[in-house]
Amino acid sequence: MNKTYPKSLNIIIRIVIGLVFEISAIFKLISIDSFEVYIYSFGILSLNFSFLLARFIISIELFAGILLVMGCYLKKVIIASILTLSGFCIFILILLLTNNKDHCHCFGDIVELSHFSSILKNIFLIALLIIIYNNPQVKNKYCKLILLISIAISLALPFIISPPDSFMFEKYSKNINYNETRLSDFINNNVQISEGKSVICFFGSSCRFCKLAAQKISVIATKTNKKDLITYVFWGSEESVASFFEETNSHIFRYLKLDTDIFLKTTNGNMPLIFLLENGNSIKCFGYRDLDENEIIKFLND
Repeated sequence: MNKTYPKSLNIIIRIVIGLVFEISAIFKLISIDSFEVYIYSFGILSLNFSFLLARFIISIELFAGILLVMGCYLKKVIIASILTLSGFCIFILILLLTNNKDHCHCFGDIVELSHFSSILKNIFLIALLIIIYNNPQVKNKYCKLILLISIAISLALPFIISPPDSFMFEKYSKNINYNETRLSDFINNNVQISEGKSVICFFGSSCRFCKLAAQKISVIATKTNKKDLITYVFWGSEESVASFFEETNSHIFRYLKLDTDIFLKTTNGNMPLIFLLENGNSIKCFGYRDLDENEIIKFLND
């Protein structure tokens, strides 16, 4: 294979593939909130584990990219990369077979590829990796050092740049504030949420983090089968609310609409806000960053 392809071409291909892995990882990291929610949206993993898995996937891509660019342990890295890309192809095929139309976040939210395009991209990268497989390993006496540095950077960087929300719950919860008097007035004026248990979600229909929170709440509702205890509260037009449900691919929960001024004065402009109510009393309030899946599930199931 090396007789057919000049060594210089092999080097170029290797570096280009390495950079593709690096770019993919960086783009995922830039849009980490969406990537976390995408993993969680399948309802298989807990929210906290989804945080960790999202960063682990980014770490793998960073690690493979660095070693490919530096030319260290090439055959092992190439085999691992081919297996990883093959796994991604199988995953995307499953999405196609199950009619899941949400893009697979190969490049986070920065570049959205169709399922077909993603499979073609992966097959193309696999073909290039096969081409360079027999390329002799770069003579680099620092490969062991590069390996250790790559492992450290790849594992640490996603956690340093974007620590999982679950690591920072206490810090984020201190920043939540709302108008308690106006919230009480709102609850008292809506009989359907003033008795028994309710989860009340204050969402702006155009708010990005509200849409991400809605996807989390939708998964929690599916896990607990307590959809009827959840109410969304919006400000915005009926058209924007309908668009909100469509964009988030979330269940159409019972929802209420508030005048914009009342909504903003109740939430002090903070959104999303998710309240756990029992007999009209607020037991707990979450923002986006400190939303605790375990606590909400326990509340709904008890």
